[in-house]
Parts: sequence; structure tokens; C-alpha cells
Amino acid sequence: MPINRSRPLHPRPTAPLLRRLRLLQLLQWATALLTVLAFTLSASFAFAGVILGFEEAQAPSKETTASRASRFTLEGKKIRAEDPRGGVMIFDGDKQTLWTVDPQKQRYTEVTEADAKRIQEMQQQMEQQMKERLKGLPPEQRKQMEDQLDAMKGKETEAPKLTFEPIGEGRKTEHGFSCKPFRVTANGQAIEEACFIPWKETGLSVEDFRAFDALDQFFRKIGGGKGNQQNRVFGDLLQSPGIPAHVKMLRPDGTAGPEQDLVILKKESIPADRFTVPPGLQKESLFGGKQDKPKM
Repeated sequence: MPINRSRPLHPRPTAPLLRRLRLLQLLQWATALLTVLAFTLSASFAFAGVILGFEEAQAPSKETTASRASRFTLEGKKIRAEDPRGGVMIFDGDKQTLWTVDPQKQRYTEVTEADAKRIQEMQQQMEQQMKERLKGLPPEQRKQMEDQLDAMKGKETEAPKLTFEPIGEGRKTEHGFSCKPFRVTANGQAIEEACFIPWKETGLSVEDFRAFDALDQFFRKIGGGKGNQQNRVFGDLLQSPGIPAHVKMLRPDGTAGPEQDLVILKKESIPADRFTVPPGLQKESLFGGKQDKPKM
């Protein structure tokens, strides 16, 4: 579930806590890039990777799809996610390293396996400090704040059981992709209507998306064993009949929610530098301060 930020926790964090919160915000920004693919239900070949692009469905315009598309490039245990506004996230599962890149500001951050352990420890310390500060509140208010803290941590749960009910017997065409429409339910609750390109027609398999599983395992190291509950991309794809070409979310009351389209799907050789930080950028420490530019 998304974190409810409309009601801030009290008392107000001190400066050290603010720095830690800033660190967590950077990581939340990185995972947010993947949310767009999770929203659409979503070991590679030795010399080929997969490129996907998704965009919010809207009325036709003269604007090019590339300018509005979030792009994902995958190969083996590596993934590159590009936000249409310019932000980039790169994860190398072999090196167990995550980078977030800001091309406009010419800087980047790096999270290694050792950093992940330190972040987890910082989260635990911050949680303990917040609970100590809450002890001075009235019992009812303290309980409310503690419940919010527990909700923010999330719980380790099994991936929801998805079922796919065909809608009609025909096929549709979405952005040039021929697909079959389904109603998708999770644990008995209808969550979306999606049009899937059957796996056998894509030339791909779920193993081509293994990088998402590697990334989820990395986030578990940061979250103390808890993966990103909102972005179970690989787990969803394991259950799906194909790759979604179009998705219409369904709200709990059954009304239509946001829609999203697949606009890019191709398999091709990926240059190695797509999974590395561009040279000359300023490295920004996760824990405060800046570092020298990397030597090339």
C-alpha cells in the first residue's frame, strides 16, 4: 500500500533524522520508477536484452510517445529504468549495486550491498527513536502514531494469487500490438482489465524479466527481508498469460481508474554502458556531503 503522507508523524524529526528521511526518499524515488511497470503487471539471452516502454493512456496528440514513455532496459540481472522527466535508475545484480542518476544536475548516488545493510540499520534506529519520542503522547494518540509507523514498515506477505478471466473471444489491437483482453482478479477482487500479448507471440519468456526479481531481492536487504510489496513485477509476470499491451485499473468500487499502454517492446543487443553511470558525473553520498568525480 502507498504510504499516506497527508498526515505527518509527530514530534518533528531532528536534523539527523531529516538526513535519514532524505536517504529513504532517494530510495523511494528509485522504486517509484518501477511502479509504472508493476501497474501494468509486469537469465536473459547471452547477447540480447529486452526494452519496454509504457505511457499513460490519453487522447491522441502530436506529442511523440518517446517523450512520455517510461523505458525499461533489461539484460540478465541488470536493469535500467528511465523516467520521461529525465531521472534514471540502474541496478546491476551481479555487482549488487544500485545507482540513481540525475543527468540534469550531473550527479548520481550509489547503493552497494554494504550500504544496504547500513540503511537497514539506520531505518531500525530511526524507528526506535521515533517510538521513544512518541512515549510522551497521550495513549490513544501514541497508539495511532505507532500504527502508522508499523504500516510504513510493511509486512512480509505472499504474492497475491492472480486469476485471468477472458473478456469475450476476440482480440484487440493496442498501439500495433495484437492482444487478448482479460479481467484480472487478486484474491477474488477484480483489480484491472488488461489486454495481454501471449508469451508465444512475443518471442520472450518470463526469464527475460529475471532482473526484476534480482532487484526485489536487493530491496529485501534494505527492508530487513521485506521486498517492495507494491512492485511485485516478476511475481505477477510468473502468473500472467503474457505481456500487457494495455491496462485499465479498477478501483475497489469497480469504477475505472488510470490506464496505461505498452508503446515499446523489442529484443536487441544492449551496449554494456547502458548499465553503468556516465563518466564525469558528481557522486553524491547517501549519508551526506559530496564525493569527487570518478577518475576515468
